[in-house]
Amino acid sequence: MKRIFSYLLVIGFGLCFVIGPVAVSDATTKKRIAVLYFEDHSRFDSPTGCGCIPSFIGNLISKKKRWDLEAGFAKMLNRKLVETNMYEPVSKDELLDAMAFMTLSRHGLKKLNQEQRATLAKHLNADVIVVGDIQKFNQERFRTNASRTLREGGREAQRGPVGASYIAPVILRGSIHRATIKLNMKFYNVSGNTIAEPRISASRDHNYIGTRFASLEASRTEEGTNLAFGQTKDSQRKNPRPIVKPVELNEIQFASAEYDRTLFGIVTNEALIKVVLALRDSVGPNFITPWEPQPETAEKGEKTASTAADGPIKGQILYVDAENPDMIYVNIGSDRGIAINQEFTVYTKGKPVRDIDTGEILTHVPKQIGTLAVSEIQTGKVSIFRVVEIVEPLKRGDVVRETTPEPPASETEAPEKQE
Repeated sequence: MKRIFSYLLVIGFGLCFVIGPVAVSDATTKKRIAVLYFEDHSRFDSPTGCGCIPSFIGNLISKKKRWDLEAGFAKMLNRKLVETNMYEPVSKDELLDAMAFMTLSRHGLKKLNQEQRATLAKHLNADVIVVGDIQKFNQERFRTNASRTLREGGREAQRGPVGASYIAPVILRGSIHRATIKLNMKFYNVSGNTIAEPRISASRDHNYIGTRFASLEASRTEEGTNLAFGQTKDSQRKNPRPIVKPVELNEIQFASAEYDRTLFGIVTNEALIKVVLALRDSVGPNFITPWEPQPETAEKGEKTASTAADGPIKGQILYVDAENPDMIYVNIGSDRGIAINQEFTVYTKGKPVRDIDTGEILTHVPKQIGTLAVSEIQTGKVSIFRVVEIVEPLKRGDVVRETTPEPPASETEAPEKQE
């Protein structure tokens, strides 16, 4: 018994060194949320990408459905759940396995009764089941233009050769784009009964007022005032405008990072944040979301400094977007003092460590499978990482550990004295 206890003690210390204390606290506080589906009843004109052209005309232009709202809303809601660091979304593979176990099709998933929902929740080990209905998803545009041509050089110059006078048009432009989203949500508990049916709506306007004289353009939006000379890209402006043009929207993939820069994307994120808030109010726990003002604490800086002094920063992968390998959510954020492009080594479970007498698996030897780098620090406890190099697929629960460069050999040698 003493020998077994010694082995367990050594293995326990080793496991704490690799994984750190975050795994225990996360496992005891997070609720598992199963986002089953979103139904699209918005009649959004997917072929044209803007919702401002009747669908029958859009179908003449293109038969391809550019934006899959049903899949996109579910994916973006799962991301918002991960950002809270309090909810754990059920993965797509887990849901597909449960559907296969219950012999459910995607169509059948939308017709579950109370008993079937309870069975599904039990199989998924889910605390809450979420379904959504997209009632409205559109963007309206109100626009007006006015122009006048100014001539410099006088009448005599105007009667002369072409180009003897300076002609410059003055163009006044004004527009309002309004994106609106309305959702009907339903939350179910582990018994399959309805918890809440919140109705969510979000809307935002993008106002543009501008004038152009020759190559000089002055404009004002809700983000502020811009003054530009010549052809200035929107990304180079002091206050970039949200993307609203149908031609540009057609080139953007729904639920991508670029989609967040569109007016549609801004409103979609606002609506899904309201869904998370409704979920918190309905099922708990009571916590401050990353999108609400964070309380100021005098000890915050001291905790960050002490954490950094304890050793390399460690955490775990919370969510891996199968369609976008550069969207890896990790439970390490600004509270740990990390920086953009900082690199972390990622480990997965390697060979099992067994008890000598019983053969029972006590733990696994960590196996290094690659390197990740911080691409976006979202909150104090969550960041998005990108892949630098991997040799095996990443999965939820893999451990990430701050990569600390080894000191060069020259630092260990005593410097030679120069006469």
